[in-house]
Amino acid sequence: MALTQMEADSLLQMPKEFVDADPLEFTRTEPMNYDRLLQSADRREQFLLTIERGLRNRVRLKYQTRARKIIVLARLDLNGSAHYNPPESPYRPGERLVGPHMHLYRENFDDRIAYELQDVPGLVIRDLESGVSCLEDFLRFVGLQTWPAIQLSI
Repeated sequence: MALTQMEADSLLQMPKEFVDADPLEFTRTEPMNYDRLLQSADRREQFLLTIERGLRNRVRLKYQTRARKIIVLARLDLNGSAHYNPPESPYRPGERLVGPHMHLYRENFDDRIAYELQDVPGLVIRDLESGVSCLEDFLRFVGLQTWPAIQLSI
């Protein structure tokens, strides 16, 4: 179920809201991996938000939003492994990106292309050292204006 680039861009930019108001759980040291249901403001589209902290590498964080259950629109990878872009990629072909990066859906590539954070239009990351701040910045980037409280635990 591929999308055109225009469809993917529209879905990514679409205003979204959380389906329920339960707090977002955020651990500082323990693994986490869960999805939360989002919907478009007009309630015609549903999305999934994934929040993940690595099992073995606990500093690794991943925030991801998917449309139509399986299509990754955007994924922010923090403190994870390096990423190699495909040789035919329109952005830094064949290059190895080290450090924080953003995967964006690209027609014919799905989410296989990663971008340096400073090269992602509209993305503002205020504090790369704060997982919560990065989560909030990611939520804004994917079209959320408000979100439930973020509940911190150890």
